[in-house]
Amino acid sequence: MTVDLVTVCRAKEGTRPRSVRGAGEDLLQTSPYLTHVAPGADPPVIYLTDTFGPAFPEGDVPSADVVFGIVGLDRRIVWQDDPQVLELLRAAAPEAQAAAGLAARFGAGRVAAAVARDWLQAPTDLCRDYRLVSGEIEVTAHCNWGCRFCPVATDPKPRRTMPMDLFEEVIAKLAAVGTIDYVTFQFFNEPTLDKHFTDRVQVLAQYGMQLALYSNASALTQDKIDALVRHGVLRHLIVNMPSADEHEFAELTASKSYPHTVRNLQAAIDAGLRVQIVVNGVGEGLARNLDAVTRRYQPLGVEVFPSLTCDRAGDVGGPYAQDVRIEGRLTGCGWPVQHANISVAGDLFLCCNDYYQRETFGNIRDGSIDELMTSDAAVSLRQRVFGVAEAAEDFLCRRCHNQQPDFPGRDFRPIATFG
Repeated sequence: MTVDLVTVCRAKEGTRPRSVRGAGEDLLQTSPYLTHVAPGADPPVIYLTDTFGPAFPEGDVPSADVVFGIVGLDRRIVWQDDPQVLELLRAAAPEAQAAAGLAARFGAGRVAAAVARDWLQAPTDLCRDYRLVSGEIEVTAHCNWGCRFCPVATDPKPRRTMPMDLFEEVIAKLAAVGTIDYVTFQFFNEPTLDKHFTDRVQVLAQYGMQLALYSNASALTQDKIDALVRHGVLRHLIVNMPSADEHEFAELTASKSYPHTVRNLQAAIDAGLRVQIVVNGVGEGLARNLDAVTRRYQPLGVEVFPSLTCDRAGDVGGPYAQDVRIEGRLTGCGWPVQHANISVAGDLFLCCNDYYQRETFGNIRDGSIDELMTSDAAVSLRQRVFGVAEAAEDFLCRRCHNQQPDFPGRDFRPIATFG
């Protein structure tokens, strides 16, 4: 018995055929983007951000006869009452299997249904899909602080600013994607140092894009606050304040801008902006500073959170070093699938922890977001992140906490690696 994959895939509106030949027959493999959900159990994946709180997979209340659910890129649970479907996905997870063999073992109908849902795919299509929720834009490449918990402290980058014509092209292409919830202006930089800041805010308003503004607030002058209020593009202002004590603040940030940050932060609060403060640190110092900042700013209506301070895949040492080393097959991460990271020069690169932008896969001027995100270079990169292809020993993700199986903020728990 065989499964006509071309017929099945053509029946899916807007989907290209996904048939690939190997050894004379179609091959299929389980998408690494899938997560197995047990009814009644805590969600196995949690979608974390610094600012919007945790989110969880969504789905209808399961009926009494369901035995499992599957979560994919859309973050929705598809409940199933047939345990053989899960066995099918498990069988085809570690490596590609002949479609005919899967059909003989599990039934042609189950295989065809799994193909129609993109749960089973041709091996060359694995990790081709994506679903962007944010655009992370490096509008400037420099910062006026040297925070101990940031690579800038030991290896600051030269001053660079994204030209406005390039920025407008970035925003136009991100807006065309249709799934972007917000953009940011940060990548180990200080966006309020940007001479084009108010012009960029106006461009966002023209395209109906929302801004999550990560800032140290030291250069968040009144004209910038007024522009944010006037254009109504601000989703959140997220201010880095590692300590409420001016002396400790200076030690942690290598900056004397505490008075400016405090003054500008108060002006943003007075202007009615939705403000959050993140407190970076580790151990007892973080606990102490989180308490002090909370007591000072929470009565003013400000949300205060500890930050997920990490060593940026090994680029930060000292008390922040995590000494992560992942051996063998990698197990996936949401960053290269859900967030478009775009450098000051327009290059697309791996993620927020790739400080040196080692892993690039195109430039925004080379095509649409879809063309870039589905390019061979982008797909190859994601296949390494998800363990479909072998990652080099020095690959960035091998040093990143997002790849640890017990990291609570995992966006994916692929069936091939988690069972």
